[in-house]
Formats: sequence, C-alpha cells, structure tokens
Amino acid sequence: MTDTQPLLRHPLTHVRHVRRWSLKDVADLVQRRSGLNMAARREKVWRWENGRAVPELEAQLALAAELGIDTQTVLDRPWPSWLTVLDAPPAIDAAWTPQVATDVMAECMNTGTEMDRRAFLTLSGETALAVAGAWAAVAAVPADKLAHATGGGTVDTEIVTWVEDRLVQLWHLDDLIGGEYCLNLTRADLQLVHRLLRRGRCRSDIEQRLHRAAGELLRFSGWAAFDADRHAAAERYWHAGLRNAAVGGDPMTGAYILSQMAMQRTYAGDGRTAINLLEAARDKIGTGASRTVHAMLDAWQVRAHAVAGEPQQALRILARADDHWEHRDAEEDPPWIYWMARPSTTIEVGMGLVAIGRPDTAVRLLEEGMAERSADYARDTALGLAAIAEAQLDQHDVDGAIETARRAAETASGLDSSRVLDRLKAFGCHLPTRAPAAEEFRSYLGTV
Repeated sequence: MTDTQPLLRHPLTHVRHVRRWSLKDVADLVQRRSGLNMAARREKVWRWENGRAVPELEAQLALAAELGIDTQTVLDRPWPSWLTVLDAPPAIDAAWTPQVATDVMAECMNTGTEMDRRAFLTLSGETALAVAGAWAAVAAVPADKLAHATGGGTVDTEIVTWVEDRLVQLWHLDDLIGGEYCLNLTRADLQLVHRLLRRGRCRSDIEQRLHRAAGELLRFSGWAAFDADRHAAAERYWHAGLRNAAVGGDPMTGAYILSQMAMQRTYAGDGRTAINLLEAARDKIGTGASRTVHAMLDAWQVRAHAVAGEPQQALRILARADDHWEHRDAEEDPPWIYWMARPSTTIEVGMGLVAIGRPDTAVRLLEEGMAERSADYARDTALGLAAIAEAQLDQHDVDGAIETARRAAETASGLDSSRVLDRLKAFGCHLPTRAPAAEEFRSYLGTV
C-alpha cells in the first residue's frame, strides 16, 4: 500500500478517532456513568480494542448512553458490532427512486475514503440481507418515469458511451495494480456521473444508461475499497450501487454487487450471510440468465459453505458451478464477467477446498488455474500463489509453502492491494515460530 496512515480495525478505535477521545477519556466516561472500578483505566480500554477482553455489560451500557445508542441495540447485538450503528450507510430504508439513488451516490463521494479508514463492516448480517431483499423487490421502472429536468447541457449518446467505456478501462487497470490506486481514480468519475445526473438534460433512455453506469461505477468503487481493506467504505459504495442499478433496470450488476458483498462477508468469517446474499442474487436474475454468472455465484458460494462449516454443501455447489461452466453461452454474458475462469480452478474455490481439508486437490486445481491465467491478472496471480502456499503449509510442506509465498510477495510488490498483503501476513503468522526460513520470509514481507 502507498498510504502510510493506519487502518482502523476496531469500531471503538473509530469512535475515539472521530470524537478525539483518548483511551483514558473512554475509561473516565464509563466509570462516571456506571460507577465501575476502572483502576487500570487506559490498559483496560486498550484490551477491549485489541480483542483481549470484552467489556462487562454495565460498561457497554455506559458507553452506549454516552453515544446515544439505546439499550436494546446493545442487548441485541454482540460487542463490538452495536457500535457500528453510528456509521451504517444512510437511507437504508428510503424509497428506491432516482432521487434517492443520486443522493446516496453523492453521500459516497462526500464521505470518500481519506477519512474513512475503517477495516471493519458496519452493517449487521440481517441489515445486509434486508438491503438485498429490498433491491430484489424493486420492480423495473418505466423509462418515461425516470426522466426529469435538471437544467444544464444535453447529455447525449456520445457522452454516456464514453462513461461506459471508461468503466472497462478501470476493470482492466484493477486487474493489473489492485484496488488502492483505482479507488482514488474513481472519485473523479463518480463526480462526473453525479454532475450529469444532477444538472444534465437528457432523454429518459440516456438517463437510465447513466444510472446503470453509476451502478457499475459504484460497484467497482466498492470492490476497490474492499481490496484496499476499506470495508465500511465498500459497504457504502455497494449500497449506492444497488440503488442506481435498480433505477437503471440492471439486475445483473445488482447481482454482481450482492456477490461481492457476499465475498466480503466470507472474508469476515460470516459464511451464512454470504450464502444468503448469493442466494438472493441468484433468485433475482433467475435461471434464464447467463450460466457464466451462475457459475461465478456458485464458485463463491463454495468458500462460503466452507467457512460456514458445511463441506458436503461446498462440494455439491462446486459440481453445480462446473456444470454451469460447461454449458455456458458467451453471448449471454455481461461484459464485466470477462475474467471468470473454470470454477474449480478459481482462487475462492481453492481457499474453500483448503478450509474443508482438501489441500491436495486445492493445489492441483489452483496450479491449473495459474497455468491458464495471463500476466494481465497480477493480483489474481499473487492471490493464487498465496492460496497454494496455504495449501502446501496445510500439507506440512513448510519449505515449499515459503518458496511459493515468496513468489506471491514478489508479485504483490507492484500492487496496491491490502487484501493480498493481509493474506500473506496471515500466512506468515501460521509458519513455525523457530524455522529460520519462516523468520526470513516475515522480514522480507515487511519490505514489500
């Protein structure tokens, strides 16, 4: 990563950051409101933020009272997830209209990512699924109802086509260099599309295409934020993307957004919510949609089942994914799925196979995928090598695993992708403590 500011990985750290509270400030207000003995004041709060301890209920209620969060929310949601209700994306329950879609898009641009450094999720699993359900229930809006007069110049076909072509450029740039750099590029594009929607004069069909382009641009921004470890920002972009895709009558992009929300949940260890999000996406687009898209949804669900502790379901879904792939028709595919490969050779499936105790199969299939992948997919190459290294370590091939991980780190050195580096750091933590090669690898990783 090129950004040297630390990411905020705990909701309490974010609360303190926003309110400029020190660790001692938090301890003082908890003691004042609850009467609890906070003798080891600063150290106690530090342990809460670093996952070393969970504050007693009285301390949580005292903190909630200071923040204006009701008691029932604290009781309903485990620590520290109830803290994230302060920063959940706005307009979750608002109507799915062009006006709200444009407003939520503007909120994403205003929030940005410079100050939003949270590497944690802000939506509960239930809320994420509620957003998915609301998106799925949106009926197609007639084009003649989408038009509105905003003043300004005319937005014609040439302009909206340029916006759409720009999206394709961003997709391929992300393949090469990762999300962090691309996330910075998308801000100007978001501002342009928002300005066209707010001020431009255009026919209803052009306006609908603009909303579709906005939905895909917001989808991509969320993906880039996810890859850069900005998880709360990713949620905001995806929420706005769902709204614009719905207004634009683009269920395929909406399904793509839900699939990426699901991947985020899988990385966060919430396999059950990931499965439900993928099912919602599948139900919305229907069985008649692109079989390549269905293969993608199934491939990502394999790992979700693995994380949820359901190995048999994972293998069943994998067989279905490969069947979809074998019977696909490329003419039915949306343009954004150009990167999809045979499901069983994908990185997510490989990670899932390792998780269910099939590291030998994972290595074989991942290596097949690596052989078929071109040099244009640098981040996927690094992730694939990291997944192979994890599988080799699971097979107790420590030297082979370190050698593969070293190749992954060398590939990652040219990327702005926190997801890759976080994966390699986690791998380093699982290496034997006293192995000289392990210590050398961890030292090398610190220079990447």
